[in-house]
Amino acid sequence: MWHLKEEMTNGLSSSLRDAVHTPSAFSRVYEAKAQDLLAFVLRRTFDVEVARDLTAETFAQAFEHRGRFRGKTDAEAEAWLYAIARHLLGRYARNGVIERRAVKRLGIQLPAVSDDDHQRIVELAGLADLRETVADAFSTLPPEQCEALRLRVIDEHEYRDVAATLGVSEETARARVSRALRRIADVIDMPAPKGVNP
Repeated sequence: MWHLKEEMTNGLSSSLRDAVHTPSAFSRVYEAKAQDLLAFVLRRTFDVEVARDLTAETFAQAFEHRGRFRGKTDAEAEAWLYAIARHLLGRYARNGVIERRAVKRLGIQLPAVSDDDHQRIVELAGLADLRETVADAFSTLPPEQCEALRLRVIDEHEYRDVAATLGVSEETARARVSRALRRIADVIDMPAPKGVNP
């Protein structure tokens, strides 16, 4: 199984280029990187459903825009995929909304995540091992970021309510949450793939 994954990863850039003329070749890109990308997104959102949706949108956008890929190496192909994921993560952190435009345009139906799948995804991302690390990272945040993150992520308030509670603008509330999430991601992040900046 490992050799199969290694072969698929080694052909990532050629699979992306092939998919321009043979769309079915994109399945090799998905098979090679779906698991890693899902773990990458989950370690930043801590929400299986959100991570699944963002991962699906990442691949949907990559498929739609596969003709724009200009890299020649697998590291460049991987970096290109992760750049799409980071862009979507940034939008989600700022707006609290999962963008599903490409998924909808392509008519992709996402199946529900079963309890067993949920547990497997959590294990894949190593979230159980991160609890103490996340708690430590949370305690190092500046008080205003800590409170904004608690209200938005833990208490699940809308940004307008976070802003009202903190007595700041909604834009400021979003910025504080975004900065806090980035700081925590920096602390807990596993090494990124070659050529990929977290």
